[in-house]
Amino acid sequence: MRQGSDKAYEVLRQRLVGGHYKAGTQLKEEPLAREFGLSRTPVRAALKRLVADGLATADAGQGIHVAQWSDWDIEETFQLRMLLEPYAACLAAERGGVALVTQLKASNEQMANAIERGGEGAVAQIQEANRSFHRALLDASGSPRLQTILETMIDMPIIVRSFYLSTRSELEQSLHHHQDLTVAATAADGELARQVMQLHLRMSYHRFMQHRDQYRAASEGTRASGTDRH
Repeated sequence: MRQGSDKAYEVLRQRLVGGHYKAGTQLKEEPLAREFGLSRTPVRAALKRLVADGLATADAGQGIHVAQWSDWDIEETFQLRMLLEPYAACLAAERGGVALVTQLKASNEQMANAIERGGEGAVAQIQEANRSFHRALLDASGSPRLQTILETMIDMPIIVRSFYLSTRSELEQSLHHHQDLTVAATAADGELARQVMQLHLRMSYHRFMQHRDQYRAASEGTRASGTDRH
């Protein structure tokens, strides 16, 4: 049963991150169970995991629905991060010192190892390394206001899960940006850190939206083909 639940979870998670379903769509156990060739029990377990991830919502008596992460929600989040996080990186590079550089290098090593290893569990480790890296910069900025504003954006579920849509070359590019930010922190060069973070976030935004568009187009094509066969 666990294997069936994991299969349903993986497919549904990619669909939710990729924008396959409209925000607010109800995810019904029975039709999904038929689609996956499973009983309702493993599908129910998969849906509970998606709720825990923040990608779906559960309302008493109303069932489970796709979380309200519209394209505008995602764009606004990235735009706010592009305005504020480069400044946080600038402050961190100037203030963080050896302790920050040590943290950043450890996160980079964890991310590099996970990318190289690949396979089951690698994406979760990449996510955690990425989170640790960005949180280390935010903490080292020494600005409680920035921390309050940005911490929820860094941990926004649909952004965290976006790594499941990334190719290996894209993950390696993100790592390279992290390494450049580490160089800036080592040199205490705030302006370099600001520029690299801005580039990093802009590239992440464009890649993510491109993947969503591609995933939607492929999903729509699959649904159209299925309709034509019946």
